[in-house]
Amino acid sequence: MDVVEISDDNIAEILKENSKVLIDCYAPWCGPCRMLAPIIEQLASEHSDVKFCKINIDENDKVCLEYQIMSIPTILFFENGKLKKQTVGFQAKEELVELIKS
Repeated sequence: MDVVEISDDNIAEILKENSKVLIDCYAPWCGPCRMLAPIIEQLASEHSDVKFCKINIDENDKVCLEYQIMSIPTILFFENGKLKKQTVGFQAKEELVELIKS
């Protein structure tokens, strides 16, 4: 499954339509974000039960305000439309797998 680019306009719809959603909050200029991107893509191909998304925080300030994103990368993990976990900073693949399974 591909990682889907989302925005302030469609995040509510994505959360409503999918039971598990992982959102990578990133910016194109962020080094750790660029390091995290291939890990997210790999996880998306391995975990079909989770919808993997990314959102550019430079272009989508509503998400930043709602989830109080102060640093990037930030990972938001939702289950049944509710925020279950929020992490800040680079996460290794194993840490993200634990996040998804917890």
